[in-house]
Amino acid sequence: MSLKICIISSLFLMSSMCQAAYQCDVTVLRVLVYNSGDVNILHSGRGDYTNICNLKSERQGVGITTCAMWTSMLQSIKKQGGKAAFYFSGDGSCSTLPTYSASPAPVYIGVI
Repeated sequence: MSLKICIISSLFLMSSMCQAAYQCDVTVLRVLVYNSGDVNILHSGRGDYTNICNLKSERQGVGITTCAMWTSMLQSIKKQGGKAAFYFSGDGSCSTLPTYSASPAPVYIGVI
């Protein structure tokens, strides 16, 4: 029985290690909200603007409500001089994150 648990646990750990993802723990420098609804963020991990979501329509699976919450959270982090964590699925790094409309949507954004 314990051998079965060991094997299943090992398979689970190996499968979770195969999924590529990265996290950017950054200082939020600017939060821009355009009349189109696009929300662009300038942070210390990239040095250029990345689009995280749209307040008028779903973008890459991020709904309007989530976008509004993220925007509010990031504005608060910026005002308080805090740090944010942006988590992305797939291959990449903070310094090579595509910019503007080519940016991937984060899986989540957190306060550090």
